Amino acid sequence: MKFHYKSLKAYLSEQLWLRPAVFGIAAVLSVVVAIGVDRWISLPFDFSIREQTIRSLLTIMASAMLTVATFSVSVMLAAYVAAISSSTPRAFSMVVSDSSAKQAISTFIGAFTFAVVGLIGLNVGVFQSSGRIVLFFTTLWVFVWVVGTLIFWIDQVARISTVSSTISKVSDRAKDILAQQLTHPGLGGTPIYANMLPPEGGLPVVSGFTGTVQYIDVKAMSDFAEDADIAIQVAVRLGDLVGSGKVVAWIREARTDEVNAEAERRIRSAIRIGQGRNRSEDPVLALRTLSEIADRALSPGINDPGTAIDILDALVQVFADAAAASGKDGTSLQHSRVLVPVLDPDVMVTAAFEQIARDGAGLVEVAVHLQQALSAIEPCLPAPWSAALKAQSAQALERSKQAMSHGRDFARVEVAAHLARQFSTKASA
Repeated sequence: MKFHYKSLKAYLSEQLWLRPAVFGIAAVLSVVVAIGVDRWISLPFDFSIREQTIRSLLTIMASAMLTVATFSVSVMLAAYVAAISSSTPRAFSMVVSDSSAKQAISTFIGAFTFAVVGLIGLNVGVFQSSGRIVLFFTTLWVFVWVVGTLIFWIDQVARISTVSSTISKVSDRAKDILAQQLTHPGLGGTPIYANMLPPEGGLPVVSGFTGTVQYIDVKAMSDFAEDADIAIQVAVRLGDLVGSGKVVAWIREARTDEVNAEAERRIRSAIRIGQGRNRSEDPVLALRTLSEIADRALSPGINDPGTAIDILDALVQVFADAAAASGKDGTSLQHSRVLVPVLDPDVMVTAAFEQIARDGAGLVEVAVHLQQALSAIEPCLPAPWSAALKAQSAQALERSKQAMSHGRDFARVEVAAHLARQFSTKASA
């Protein structure tokens, strides 16, 4: 149930139609309220507004808002296309989920709907003096709101198509997901840091589908484990590609006669397998999306090492902020009967930095900044991450050694590679 709720929430956040539809309904309801005031509330004083005054205001608003809304939609779509073409297709959902553009479009469509419904009400003759007063002041409020939104939208539309704006949105998503991962390395269950060996006497639960592990509902498995007085060891991680018949969990501490088809079904249903990785749960996908923006900038056709350096700065901030938000040594445990393998830090570090290290190995400014970024991240993260960062630093240094023909350039990279030296010392020892 939790997965379906989060999936629905993520789906709706990416839909452009939802907020305009809500604003349109709200506009209709505001006119209905004005009609209701006429029916049930009488003014204690003599005050009236001419119908022609309101009709003129609503006519101007209706014609203007239709034009503005149409123009804004075309500008927004062009800006989205520009943003994605300059970054990566994987960033599209994160760019679209930004609320500022949808807020502006929704305001213009809502104002247009309000004006049209108000004009219909005036022409039909449903408004009396009380209703016209409510409609008049509501029109003024909508007008002020539209002007304010338009001013804000002019500033936003100039930024939405920039690479820096896309980097900011993807970084925010990556920080939130990574902080959640560091806080709950076992997704709320007991984290397993060792290799995933089958438990002695464990009963396997196999997948009935082929696809990617999108979500692991630890709470649902914990509730079942409590009821059945068993322990469950999950055998897959988020983002793993599994085939039908692969073992996805082991039932521990249970007799064979206690495990039936219903028990296997409940455990299997708690491990959601679908097509593609889950954008709202998978930290590896979020980090890889940032890295892909840098990798695209480093391609020969674009040749923009400055963007790669900006991505490295963003990655440092993502890791530092996520570690701070998680309390640095995420050990939050809620469901002790469910054992969940943690995502390997080496996998996440590789997703964040390997593409940049590979394609920026021959550019001294990128290679130096990469080593500095890895050194800056290392003190922020828990101890299990240190080995992965040092190994990544050593690999990046080796790539630069092979890619650089100028000895002085490589010497600069070598000076910056503090973690690589520590890794080499430990390896030789």
